[in-house]
Amino acid sequence: MNIYPQQTYEVDAGRTIGHANPSVDRACKEIQAAVAGFGTDEDRLSAVLGSKSPVERCLIHLRYPELYQKSLLSEVRSETSGDYGKLLQLLAQPIEEAEAMIIRDATKGAGTNEKLLIPVLSGRSNLELNILKKAFFKLYETDLVVAVADDLSGDLKTFYLAVLNQMAQDYNPAIHTPAKAAEIADVIYKAGEGKWGTDESAFSNAICSVPPSFLAAVDAAYTAKYKHGLVHAIEKEFSGKAEDGLVYHVNLILRPIETIVAQVEKTMKGIGTDEYGLSATLVRYQHLLPQIKQAYHATYGTPLKERIHGETSGDYRKLLLAVLDYSG
Repeated sequence: MNIYPQQTYEVDAGRTIGHANPSVDRACKEIQAAVAGFGTDEDRLSAVLGSKSPVERCLIHLRYPELYQKSLLSEVRSETSGDYGKLLQLLAQPIEEAEAMIIRDATKGAGTNEKLLIPVLSGRSNLELNILKKAFFKLYETDLVVAVADDLSGDLKTFYLAVLNQMAQDYNPAIHTPAKAAEIADVIYKAGEGKWGTDESAFSNAICSVPPSFLAAVDAAYTAKYKHGLVHAIEKEFSGKAEDGLVYHVNLILRPIETIVAQVEKTMKGIGTDEYGLSATLVRYQHLLPQIKQAYHATYGTPLKERIHGETSGDYRKLLLAVLDYSG
């Protein structure tokens, strides 16, 4: 699952992107006007940041400190608070830096918020994991692998260290054949269902080593031989947060839209809403929102906009719906 816009790859490659143009400057001016003086014009602030694509927000993020000698993130952080403020903070940064902030929030202090951490680390390409690692170090001067290793434990730690060590191979049709899919399926089986006691490290390494574009072939091979797919195998061999992490990782690669739709619903299901989780999901997957909205309606029989409207309120609701309605 690739999330970052093309500009992110350009910046990572050391190329300069032009971010000073009239439309970007107008947006910066609107933001500055919304926060100037006593009090904040939330409607004005939301109208600007809620109506922009990830690319446009990245350009605004780069341009704002050049015009006003203050980062856009620090501006919105000092002027807003609560769920609304946190959503604005996500929107005020390039997606990789927003993700770094999510990871930091999920791991700082006592305990770990796995609900925030699992979606960010799962199903990612090696290229984007590299970019995320750089963003995390830039913001917090801490190696992402060290941060995760220090905060997680048990099978979940084993799995995400395998993810962050970027074991996934590049897809090569000469190597990744049906016979290879069957071979990998056997390795996974022998590390899990085929032995007494799961070899969690071998199982995690085998899953993480598969090129994402080849995982469907491995899943099909596993199903053909063992009568069920990888997700069922994970559910039999793991439990708790480790099960959640592995299942999300595999499902995000095999069934991305359905998995994101289920994640959106999970943030709103039951008593209370996980506002941070909902914000993070919609901001990270903004480029997929047309498909997500269609699939959500088909799955749950309710428009996503209507569901979110019923679960949120105030300025937070307005901004969230603005992000949801953005169509480019």
